[in-house]
Amino acid sequence: MEAEQVTLQGISVEIQPISFGKLAMAHLPSILLPAVFFCIISLAILFALLRRKYTQRLLESCGLPTLHWRPRFVNYKPFEDEQKLASSSITRILPRMQRLKGPYGMYGTVYGISTAVVHVAHPVPTKAIFGISAVSTNSSSDSSRPSNAPKTRRRSSVVNSTGASKAPAYNHFKNFCGEGVFTADGDDWKAKRASVMHCLIKGTNSSLSEASIRLEQEANQSADAFCAQIKQLQLDQHKKRPSTDIVPLLQRATVGLIYRYITHDEPNWQKRDGKQQKNGPSSFSSSSSPSYSATSMSQLQTYMESIIRIRMIILAQSRSIWFLLPRWCYRLFSSLYKDEEETLGPIRSFAEEACHRAKPGSPLANLSQRSSHGGVRANNNTESDGIHKDLLDETITLLFAGQDTSAATLSWTLHLLSLYPDIQTKLAEEIKTIFEEDAICAEKPTVGRKTIVKLHYLDAVLKESMRLYPVAPFVVRKLTAEVPVPADNPKEPSVTLPAGSIACIWIYGLHHNPKFWDRPNEFRPERWLDPQQKDPGQTNGAYMPFASGPRNCVGQPLAYIVLRTLLSRIISEYEFRDEKQRRGEDPGVLRKDMQAGFTVLPNGGVTLTIHKRQQL
Repeated sequence: MEAEQVTLQGISVEIQPISFGKLAMAHLPSILLPAVFFCIISLAILFALLRRKYTQRLLESCGLPTLHWRPRFVNYKPFEDEQKLASSSITRILPRMQRLKGPYGMYGTVYGISTAVVHVAHPVPTKAIFGISAVSTNSSSDSSRPSNAPKTRRRSSVVNSTGASKAPAYNHFKNFCGEGVFTADGDDWKAKRASVMHCLIKGTNSSLSEASIRLEQEANQSADAFCAQIKQLQLDQHKKRPSTDIVPLLQRATVGLIYRYITHDEPNWQKRDGKQQKNGPSSFSSSSSPSYSATSMSQLQTYMESIIRIRMIILAQSRSIWFLLPRWCYRLFSSLYKDEEETLGPIRSFAEEACHRAKPGSPLANLSQRSSHGGVRANNNTESDGIHKDLLDETITLLFAGQDTSAATLSWTLHLLSLYPDIQTKLAEEIKTIFEEDAICAEKPTVGRKTIVKLHYLDAVLKESMRLYPVAPFVVRKLTAEVPVPADNPKEPSVTLPAGSIACIWIYGLHHNPKFWDRPNEFRPERWLDPQQKDPGQTNGAYMPFASGPRNCVGQPLAYIVLRTLLSRIISEYEFRDEKQRRGEDPGVLRKDMQAGFTVLPNGGVTLTIHKRQQL
């Protein structure tokens, strides 16, 4: 086409012809790119919806009622009331199971886009998931064996197992404790668990071994430290019956215990003028005890505050939108990650100091020589200060697990005993009787294994406390193969849990399931002693405060000694009362709510009135 000349009011104008093809080509990118982008987004959303629907149908095909999970947080501020994780996320599981009426109470959730999660609070599917034919955590079960039957040595389930997989369900822990025994999988986990068992646990089941004797000494020293803090409180407050939050006192006593046990070194905050402390300060603050190193006390306080905070940050991350996105998105865009990194700084520094101060022959020093943790034939994966990353990861794990679980269990136990003074008195009477039989000096008591095995009522009190408030309310496992579960009803078909799904075993639900426990919400230690009150849950696998199977709690033998030694020593010296209970209020109403984290502490602490126990 040629241009045309047009004259308008004496003005000549040349009009160029319009080429629609050129015009379309010129504007095509601005039209096509948004359209392509819209199509890609639409296809991605469609794919996600189809994957979500497929996962839902997969769970429903197994006979499981299925719900959809939605992220709760984008960013999380753990100490703001409106964003605290309520305990209802734990307590509502059983009512939901009863409402949905799935096989064995199980139900499924579609987590994110396509992750299938199976929720379990029944011993039959739990045992199938853990890969065990029978579960009994009742220590008295061995009494059923005939006296003339030959004793056989049980081989550890670790020997022929590489462990149930925890990934990806525990990946959000890895910034905290890396690839320690808690999070490792496969052969790496097997090697690390074997090393931890050899260096920390070996010999603790024998009352005559060096490891057992040292553990008893450290537990008694920890009891001394706790009682010294109470004595200091009485002096500082000039009160006969000081009222205080016992949780930080227990945390401080137990972190000193695990630190000494794994390093064979005395922590700085428990030294005064080069000697072990005799009267500890009343809290984590160093201000009440100027003769202690302000630096070491500040380090301890910062570490404990960080531990409390990281418990909630890690759980919140698993419930946030960031858990569904690639890890680099969380690192780049989430303020939660920045908060996590700041919180982890003191935790890593504390663990590094433990590694440097570990004495030859200590569990931590021995662990450093194992190939699984950076010793001979290990790869050269070291941090900037020369500590192998695997050793640092394990140290963080051991320090946390050694103090958090013990302090939490004792906090719940003393809380319950303060609400039920008759039970506390009965326990104190048993302790007094056994201590007198074993000639344990009241001025300087030292409790050993031979004494705690006689404290049957104390054992029942601890079991009942851990049943009501398991420190880890749930555990998670990835099913690497299909798991057949026998039918709940003979008229119904069996259930097969799909491979690749995530099983969430609600220990809190198992411990409160009314099918296996009479009056499950009541604090009744007698249920563990009186054959007439014995519940099915004690022997059928519905009681597992330390989990079960090859990946059960590695520190269970240590906890047995530590918890019983500390509780017997503490109750023998002091009486704990809740002032509201003294006014006649219902103990059930006065029970503390749970502070949700990946472990559970009493919400708001446990403030009790404490005074020296009178002679019974």
